[in-house]
Amino acid sequence: MSSPTKNVRPGTGISEPLDAIDERLLAALVADARISNKHLAELVGIAPSTALMRTRALSERGIIQGFEAKLSLAAVGRSVQALIAVRLRAHDREQIDRFTARVPKLPAVLSTFHTSGSVDYLLHIAVATTEDLRDWVLDNLATDPVVGHTETTLVFDHIQGNHGPLPD
Repeated sequence: MSSPTKNVRPGTGISEPLDAIDERLLAALVADARISNKHLAELVGIAPSTALMRTRALSERGIIQGFEAKLSLAAVGRSVQALIAVRLRAHDREQIDRFTARVPKLPAVLSTFHTSGSVDYLLHIAVATTEDLRDWVLDNLATDPVVGHTETTLVFDHIQGNHGPLPD
């Protein structure tokens, strides 16, 4: 890894560079978030106490935002995925706040993207069947007075990208 990556501490505006050790820690954690601290330290070439301290510091700085289990959607009965483009009727703060307070918390919603261009939001959802998808759109979007238009695209396959630091 060549030059240090800049990171701004949340709420401070103070930029702190990620050094080579931070970048190696992050790469190892992105590859396997369940790695033991001892093995992490060995991979990076530092003492286990240093690995623990630096990993905690990366979390406190907001660089590591959490660790989560990644589920097989099909195995938990949610094999139908869709991307739903949503255009709001009006762009006033009250309607935007109402939409963003409600929709991302709905159980089928995996991700919500606030976008520019011809649509305001892009939702990634997963449900059990295409009938459930139709009902979800009708119950949660088509009947919402804030929503002006939706367009649903079925997802055939979701190919994950890189979740960690940008490569050189």
